[in-house]
Amino acid sequence: MGNKDISAKKHILKYGVLLGIFSITFNFFLYITGNYVEQNLIHPLILLFISITGILGGLIMYKKNNDGYIGLGQGLKIGIGISLTGAILIVLCKITLMQAIDPDIITQIENTEIKKLAEKSAEFTRESIDKKIASIRKYTSPLTMIIIAFTENLFLGFTVSLIGGLIIQKKRDPFK
Repeated sequence: MGNKDISAKKHILKYGVLLGIFSITFNFFLYITGNYVEQNLIHPLILLFISITGILGGLIMYKKNNDGYIGLGQGLKIGIGISLTGAILIVLCKITLMQAIDPDIITQIENTEIKKLAEKSAEFTRESIDKKIASIRKYTSPLTMIIIAFTENLFLGFTVSLIGGLIIQKKRDPFK
């Protein structure tokens, strides 16, 4: 009965902050190189890799520091906590970027999306183009972008934690 699980809080904060720092660093790199507005497929894949590595790293280190034990519930709690902590830091960075550093970034993102739409405009009627522009403006509002960032991070955190937790889980024997 002397076996006691260690605190997950330390791992959540440590790996959540690391996840946030690496994501912010990558986004800052995109911003200073002029690629923040027009991203290609590799950019979200790199951010996905950073997130998966941060979450799984936190789960594995918790298991290692907990004498090789981690339950699925603990894995979910830790992974979602890491993801939420990272998301908070990422959102704070996005708010800082949109409000203080470059308030024109939203307009640049909208213009880029509208330009992409214009390239395909031969396929659409004027009415459908206007609807799509309104939709672009709706999804590039700061509040919507923040909500989407939180939702994506929490969904990713849950999914990675569930799969990772199922793979690495090892429960203590309650009779020892």
